[in-house]
Amino acid sequence: MKSTRPHVAIGAAIALSFAARAASAAGQAPGDAPAQAPAPAATHPAPPAASGQAYPLSAFSAIGSSFAEGNRLPELGWSEAQVSAFIDGIRAAFNGRPFPFDDAAKQVSAEMGRRVQEIVSRERQEAFAQPGELARYMKDVSKRLGLEQTDSGLCYAIQSAGKGNRPGPGDTVVMSCNALAADGATKLPQLSTERVRIKVADLLPGIAEGIQLMANTGQALFVVPPALSFGQGEWPQGVDRGAPIIFQVTLHEVVGAGASR
Repeated sequence: MKSTRPHVAIGAAIALSFAARAASAAGQAPGDAPAQAPAPAATHPAPPAASGQAYPLSAFSAIGSSFAEGNRLPELGWSEAQVSAFIDGIRAAFNGRPFPFDDAAKQVSAEMGRRVQEIVSRERQEAFAQPGELARYMKDVSKRLGLEQTDSGLCYAIQSAGKGNRPGPGDTVVMSCNALAADGATKLPQLSTERVRIKVADLLPGIAEGIQLMANTGQALFVVPPALSFGQGEWPQGVDRGAPIIFQVTLHEVVGAGASR
């Protein structure tokens, strides 16, 4: 039983999350009593609320299948016993007796999250390895975000021109950047930084090229193709190998050539 209990607890927690989302959509906090509507002026009784029984059971089965596929559950390699325990947890939550989300459940949940991230990362890497996919992505993102493209393949938009001189390859700069994966939503904290003092020549090639298009206090958006980031070298853990990386960059200061770091 210990091997299945974490999955039961996860199932119960997911079922409760449906209620929380429904309450949020209705504008109330989970667990709050529904707001009382003003009494209608008409004396006719209100029609009865639609019952779930009005829908075929196959619709509810489809919702369960969609949830499982959307969260990549079929790809996690669960045993039949673990799947059954997961369903038992959902049923327990509906009956008002959810399993506690204990330490074992938290460990399984964390492992599930890690494995799903690996699956998604592998798919993204395989997608960009397809012929023409990288060029297609760079073209689409440039059109969607209004970017220009340099001869090297860097796509960029100068969002705030800044003032003063632009840095050269031998200069030291103070800069901040926020990095995102190619999906534009997944944060990459391992590539993000705040007010770092660094030589332009020590930056990733795409960032080094782009920052030389900026001036003090300027801001820019860079979409850096893999050849201008880590290329064929070692990629940081958690960053999709061979995928473009999006950088939001702020240039705080150009210190000048020969300045200490």
